[in-house]
Amino acid sequence: MCIDDNLIATYVGGSSPPAIMVYSPDMALYRRVPLANDTMDIESLEITEGRVYYTGYDTSELWTSRTKTVYEYDLATGEKRILYSTGFYNNIEPRVTDIAADGDHVILRENCGGDDLVLHTLSTGTNERIFRSGDMIQGLAIDGDRIVWGCDRTDGESGREIHVYTISTGEDTVIPESRSDKTFGTADISGDTVVWMKALHAPSWNNGSYIPMKGSEIILTDLASGMTTSLETMEGYSKPFISGETVVYVNEPEVDYDNPNTGTIRVYDIGTATFSDIASEVAGITDFEGGLVLWHRYSPRVEWLTAISGTIPTTIAAKNTPGVTDISDSVVQNHSPQKNPIGLVVLVSVLIAGIVGFAILKKR
Repeated sequence: MCIDDNLIATYVGGSSPPAIMVYSPDMALYRRVPLANDTMDIESLEITEGRVYYTGYDTSELWTSRTKTVYEYDLATGEKRILYSTGFYNNIEPRVTDIAADGDHVILRENCGGDDLVLHTLSTGTNERIFRSGDMIQGLAIDGDRIVWGCDRTDGESGREIHVYTISTGEDTVIPESRSDKTFGTADISGDTVVWMKALHAPSWNNGSYIPMKGSEIILTDLASGMTTSLETMEGYSKPFISGETVVYVNEPEVDYDNPNTGTIRVYDIGTATFSDIASEVAGITDFEGGLVLWHRYSPRVEWLTAISGTIPTTIAAKNTPGVTDISDSVVQNHSPQKNPIGLVVLVSVLIAGIVGFAILKKR
């Protein structure tokens, strides 16, 4: 499940055929994007600028011969095209496990015995492999001309590091402070600002037992000035997100294995250097974009959508907004980028196990 431009995309595997459902924040169905047949499944999903990106494959095919294909689906025109395909090789079934897109570029994380990053340029239709790691790449994100991710250190030392890649120059740099055995590898970027995290406690051994790293330190790095600043520390695990000048993460003072819903969403405004809290009893954040926080609780898992502004839920449809339709699964090769035709404002919504509904909560 992901969010962008006030649209929420989620995969519903129990439908016939399986489909990607796109909703407005008040849970009105905007688009149903059916897959080719009942045996299709997806590995990754992204929505941005009125386009859906996903990795599809046919579960009825033998894993040693099936193809994983990355599609782009234009919500305004119904056009669909193939961006990238990968098949079985070197006795490994590759998986495209993460997609991030912005403007003319789509970045893919392909797992094939390690992780590769493949950069697709929409205007030229070209694919370029820009990075390879023997370990899992984490925290993949893109904003404008820059891509960020985390991976094992490339200097051979133990620990992980955060990379910043500039598309226009091909320059790959590492945030120096991120080279640490405490670095998790998750990161996000907006403009010149990267938000990432370290553990409070490094991994260790005690009487032959491995103790993993734990706790979280939320960190901001300003790429323009080179300054790195610690925002907050806590004993729980917290993955940070950034959109514009707003950072969000879950403040979980302690780890409670019996109750995962103990966190509070912390909001940090970079411009004013102030903190505020929204929503309680939170397990984690799923996505964040444009002032809308998509977060979840467990037992059972429920996804909630909260506006930082606290605006009362309202749907504002732009002119020439298409109605809800089932769009054919045909693939076209020509594509012209389209702007998302809907603008919406909402306080809170919920999706439960594929059943759509919504609820309005008081701001906490």
